[in-house]
Amino acid sequence: MTKKRLILISVLLVLCQISVPCGTSPSFAFEPLFDARIDYGAGDAPRSVFCADLDGDADLDLAIANDGSGNISILKNNGDGTYQSAVNYGAGSGPRSVFCADLDGDTDLDLAVANYYSNNVSILKNNGDGTYQSAVNYGAGTNPASVFCADLDGDTDLDLAVANEYSGNVSILKNNGDGTYQSAVNYGAGTFPASVFCADLDGDTDLDLAVVNFLSDNVSILKNNGDGTYQNAVNYGAGTFPASVFCADLDGDTDLDLAVANNGNDNVSILRNNGDGIYQSAVNYGAGDGPRSVFCADLDGDTDLDLAVANEYSDNVSILKNNGDGTYQSAVNYGAWDRPYSVFSADLDGDADLDLAVANEYSSNVSILKNNGDGTFQSAVNYGAGYYPTSVFCADLDGDSDLDLAVANYNIHNVSILKNRTLDNQPPDPFSLLSPADGALVSPVVTSVWQTTYDPEGDQIRYALYLSTVPGFDPDSTTVYDSLIISQLTDSLNVGTYYWKVKAYDNGGAVRWSAQTWSFYVCSSPYSYSLLSPQNADSVSNPVTLKWQAAFDPEPNDTVRYDLYLSRSSFFNPDSTLVHDSLLDTTFSENLDLKLWHWKVRAYDRWNLERWSNQTWNFYVYLTGDCNADEVIDVGDVVFLINYLFKSGPAPHPLQAGDATCDEVVDVGDIVYLINYLFKGGPPPTC
Repeated sequence: MTKKRLILISVLLVLCQISVPCGTSPSFAFEPLFDARIDYGAGDAPRSVFCADLDGDADLDLAIANDGSGNISILKNNGDGTYQSAVNYGAGSGPRSVFCADLDGDTDLDLAVANYYSNNVSILKNNGDGTYQSAVNYGAGTNPASVFCADLDGDTDLDLAVANEYSGNVSILKNNGDGTYQSAVNYGAGTFPASVFCADLDGDTDLDLAVVNFLSDNVSILKNNGDGTYQNAVNYGAGTFPASVFCADLDGDTDLDLAVANNGNDNVSILRNNGDGIYQSAVNYGAGDGPRSVFCADLDGDTDLDLAVANEYSDNVSILKNNGDGTYQSAVNYGAWDRPYSVFSADLDGDADLDLAVANEYSSNVSILKNNGDGTFQSAVNYGAGYYPTSVFCADLDGDSDLDLAVANYNIHNVSILKNRTLDNQPPDPFSLLSPADGALVSPVVTSVWQTTYDPEGDQIRYALYLSTVPGFDPDSTTVYDSLIISQLTDSLNVGTYYWKVKAYDNGGAVRWSAQTWSFYVCSSPYSYSLLSPQNADSVSNPVTLKWQAAFDPEPNDTVRYDLYLSRSSFFNPDSTLVHDSLLDTTFSENLDLKLWHWKVRAYDRWNLERWSNQTWNFYVYLTGDCNADEVIDVGDVVFLINYLFKSGPAPHPLQAGDATCDEVVDVGDIVYLINYLFKGGPPPTC
C-alpha cells in the first residue's frame, strides 16, 4: 500500500471519528453485496464507533461512545464478525467521540473519550484482555466534541488534542508516559470547533492542528512549537457552517492541502498549502445541498485525488474530479437516500477502483455505489442499518479478506454489522415444506407454510413461492410470489388441484429449493339449492314447518350443515333475527309468533365454505279462528265473521283464519263452530 493511501485512510479515520491501530490496513473484496444487518445493543445515543483489537486475539472488537448514557460499550468479536453482548463502561456525561490507542505503553489499546456534557476526557485503561478499568477523568474545555491521540511533544507517548465546541478552543493534555495526563492547556480556535485533526502541515516533522469551526466559517491552523505547545491560531476562511475537513496532497506538491465541506452554502472549499503550513484563500466548488462529509481519494485512477461529498439535504453524493493541479471539475451527483451523513471510499468489490459507502441518516440504511472504473458510479444499492446511522466504516471484520461495514446508529443505541459475503457465497441451508401437507384438502383461502432457512454467511434470505395447476410448473399455469421475507403466504385460490414448491435465495443469488414438491386440493362450496316451503307469501299456522333442498358438497367425506335465519325484517337485523344453527336436517319445525316472517338458509361444509339459498322468502303465521287478527279467539271473532258473511265486512286475514271447521271454506258453519267452542265447551279450532 502506498504512503499516499495510508495518509488518506488515516485522515478519514479522524473525520469519521472511527480509527484503526497502527499497522492495520483495509483488505480487498470481490463484490459490495452485504448481508442484512445484525444489530448489537450499545448504550444510549451512540455517537461514534472505533474498530480495534482490544483483547489481543487478532480480530477487531468495537468500542462505542454513547452520547446519551454516559458510558463506553465494548463489544468483543467472536472471531467471525459476530459480536458478543455489549459490556458498558462508564465515562463522563454525553460521550461524543472515542479514540483507541496504546496510551500507557503496554501494547494493548486503551480508550480516550470526549464527554460533551461533563466537559472532560475519560481515560479507560485496558486490562490486557479487552476489559477496562474505571474511567479516570481529565478536564477539558466546554462541550468537548472530538478527541485525537498523537505524539504531540515528540517523547513517543500519545498525547490528547480535544476540540471544545462551546469554549471555542482546543485542549492539549500531555501524557506523563504511563497513560496519566497533565492538566489541559487550552489554545484558542474559532467559534464552535467541531473536530480536530493532527498532521505535519508545515513540513517540520512535528504535528500541527487543523480545526474546523462550524459557526465562524473558517479553519484554524495551530502550528506546533516542537514541544507540544502551540502558536496562536491562524484562521482561514471557508464557507458557511464548515462541517468536515480532510487533509491531503490535492495539487501534487507533497504538502497537505485542505478540503472543507460547507454545510451552509452547498460547496467545498479547497485551501492550498504554500509548503509551510500557510494556506491560500479558499477556492469554492459547488456540491449538493448541505454538504456534511468530504472524502479525498483517487476515484478515476489518474493518481490525483478527487472529492466525494455526502450532501445532507439533496440526498446525493457529489463527485468532483481533480484536473491534476488541485482544481476541480463541476460536480456530478449520484443519488443516495434520505439525509446522507457520512461517505467512505474503498475498494468494496475487489476490482481495484474505489467504490462509495454512504450512511443515510433519515432512511436508516447504507448506500453502496459501485465505481465503473473511471470515477463514474452505478446507481445506489441500499442495505438496511439501524435508526439514524451517522457514521459508516469499512473494514475486514470477519477475517475473510473482504471489507465489511460497521455503522453507528445514533438513535437506537447500537452498532450494525453488515458482512460482505461475496468471497464464498454458499446457498441457504436445506429446508422443507410444512403445510398444506401433500394431498391435503384445504379451504380456498390457503396459507402455505415452509421452514425458515438460514445462510452460511448470515445473509438475508428471501423466498419465491411457486403455485401451479400442472405438475410440470408450466409458466402459463404457474403463479410466482417473489421476494417474500417471511416463510408463509396466504391467498385465495380457485377450486382445483395445485402443485407447490419454494425457492430460497440470498442477496448474491445463491439458491436452495425446498426438499419437497407437494400438491393439495382446494375444496368447493356446497352446491346451490332452493327453499321449498312455506312458499313465498304463504300463510301458515303453528307449528310452522320449514323445508329446503339438501345442498350437496363435491368433496368426499365432507359434511354440510345449515343455519336457518328467521327475521321480522327483510333486512335481517340482528336484533330481530332468530338463527337456528348447525342443523343437519333440511326440515325444521317451531311455534312462531303470529307475525310476518322472512327466512333464508346458509349451507356450509367443514371448511366453512358456504352457499346461501337461492331465495329469501316470507310467510305469515296465523291462528285458526282469530278472524280479526288480534291473536286471541273470542266473541269479537264471531262478530267479525258475521259482519264479513252477512254485511260485506272485511275478510279475515288471512282468509284461512276464519275456517274454524277446516273444510277449506268460510261459511255460517264456522260461526256455529266458534259459538260452540266459546259458549258450550266445544273443541277449539285446530286447522
